Amino acid sequence: MADQYDNTNSGALWKSNFTDNPRSPQYTGTLDVEGTEYKLSAWKSTGENPRAPVLNFKIQKASDMPNIPKPNNDRPLGDVGGDGEDDDVPF
Repeated sequence: MADQYDNTNSGALWKSNFTDNPRSPQYTGTLDVEGTEYKLSAWKSTGENPRAPVLNFKIQKASDMPNIPKPNNDRPLGDVGGDGEDDDVPF
């Protein structure tokens, strides 16, 4: 049995896969603060100032983020309609 971890008041960042756009965050992740989930975005500082921060962050509540539907891959192949019957393909 896998151990269950309490992730309250912790978070993590990963290197972003979306680096095509120079304005995209270089790192993304999640943060849990007392049970509320937040989405993190971070950029490396590019200035010459040695006193500048190493990373700049943007934090958004996960509940305030737009709800983008995920693709439903549970439907069996050939089931095009929602009625559970296979549709015939004419070719």
